Amino acid sequence: ELAGFADVTFSALPVSPLTLVVPVGANPATYNASLGIRNTITGCVGTNYPIEVTVETNPAVTLGANPSICQGTTSTSISYGAAVGSPDEYSIDYNAAANAAGFVDVSFTTLPLGSITLTVPGAVAAGTYSATLVIRNSNTQCVSSAMPVAIIVNPLPTITLGSNPEVCQGATVASLLYSATTSTPNQYSIDYNLAAEAAGFTDVNLAVLPSSPITIPVPVAASPSTYNALLTVRNSTTGCVSTFNNVSVIVHPNPTIALG
Repeated sequence: ELAGFADVTFSALPVSPLTLVVPVGANPATYNASLGIRNTITGCVGTNYPIEVTVETNPAVTLGANPSICQGTTSTSISYGAAVGSPDEYSIDYNAAANAAGFVDVSFTTLPLGSITLTVPGAVAAGTYSATLVIRNSNTQCVSSAMPVAIIVNPLPTITLGSNPEVCQGATVASLLYSATTSTPNQYSIDYNLAAEAAGFTDVNLAVLPSSPITIPVPVAASPSTYNALLTVRNSTTGCVSTFNNVSVIVHPNPTIALG
C-alpha cells in the first residue's frame, strides 16, 4: 500500500484473468497481497490466496554519439553502454523520410554487445536520417523508452580541374589550375602510377589544399613524356574523400639544332 497499490473490496468476479491496477510510479520490486473470493448468494467466503505482483526493471542503455558517415558508405554503427534491465533485443523505427530514402525498419532482433550495426542504402543522398531505437528484455517483455537516433550522411567533396599542366624538360614545377570545389575540401592527395614514380614523381598524401593552382613538383631529370596520376580532395572535418580525378603532367622535349 505504501507503494500506491489500493485494496479492492469485494467486487464482481470477472472471467479470467483478473485485472490488477499497478501504480504508475511503483518501483521495481515484488508486491504481496492476499486474494479472497465470495459467493454473494450464500455469503460464504473462500480461503485467501497469496498473490504477488512483480514489477520488473525497464531496460535502458546510454547511446553514444550519432554516427556521421560519407556518401556511399553502406553501414555504420552506434555504440551504447551502461545497460540496465538485462536488454537482449532491439528494434529501430525510421521516420517516413528515412524510409522513403531506403532505410529499412528493424523488428526486435538480438542486441549485439557494445554497438549496433546500422545498414545504410548505398545510393542515399547526403542528409540527416532520423529513427527511434527501443531495447527489450525478451524474458520480461519490458521495453525501454524510445531513444532518438540520427544517421548523418555527409556529401563527398568535389573539385573541377583545369587543363593538364605542360612543362618543358628540365622544369621542376608544374601548375594545375582548379575551380568550383564543393563540400569544402581542404586537403589533396596525388597518387602517381608506376611509370611516373619510376621517373621520380613522388606521391602527395593529404597536403593542405592551396588556392588555385596546385603546385606539382617535377623531377628535373624527367624525360619528355606524359606522366599520369589520380588526384583526390578531402574534407578533414567530415573525413569524406572525393572520387578520383585523372591528372597528367606533360613534359615536352626542349628543341635542339644541329649547327654546321
